Amino acid sequence: MKLVVITPSQNIENEHYILGKMIDMGLPSLHIRKPKLSPDNLKSYLKEFTKGQRRKIIIHTHHELLWNFNLKGIHVSKRSRKKQFSFFILKAKLHLRRGGFVMGTSCKSLSSLDENYRHFDYVMLSPVFTDPDGHRPSFNASTLKKIIPVYPGKVIARGGATLDSIQVAKETGFAGIAFQRYIWNNPEPVACFQQILDRFNELGIPVE
Repeated sequence: MKLVVITPSQNIENEHYILGKMIDMGLPSLHIRKPKLSPDNLKSYLKEFTKGQRRKIIIHTHHELLWNFNLKGIHVSKRSRKKQFSFFILKAKLHLRRGGFVMGTSCKSLSSLDENYRHFDYVMLSPVFTDPDGHRPSFNASTLKKIIPVYPGKVIARGGATLDSIQVAKETGFAGIAFQRYIWNNPEPVACFQQILDRFNELGIPVE
């Protein structure tokens, strides 16, 4: 099952060390979500990772930086999807000059999932889980168990994920799960990530 970690929106102390450590521990997909960073600042941010670590990174903004770094891919927002012509041009340029990268998006409704599923390598659906921080799911659990298997191999559960959510995501039919607040609200994010890996192992779920 796909395992995703999304960066905190605001920078934290020792952030690059923490993120790099997670990648070295086996994190297959690190999503860099830094909406306030300019292209130059994001470029500087990416330079702090090793070349090997960058191959696990997916960026949410300034997608043209895919040309500068050997990144895993890009994440496309709803706003970018709506700019159909400019998005088409960017996608064509990226495939022409680079190729071989992952492209995904996010959806907050089942209708949006159905509309975008075929056009992306993965789709994050949110919010899916309830957690102590107040996340409330937008979808009925029984409905998800019927709907998600219709879209095999691509849908990643996001929003409110905790350790207990891993088994739920697997049983529901999700192809993966994304963690953000659960890790960054923990005073020891690396140890928290290790617990996530351990839980995958306990459940016998391979990390992709």
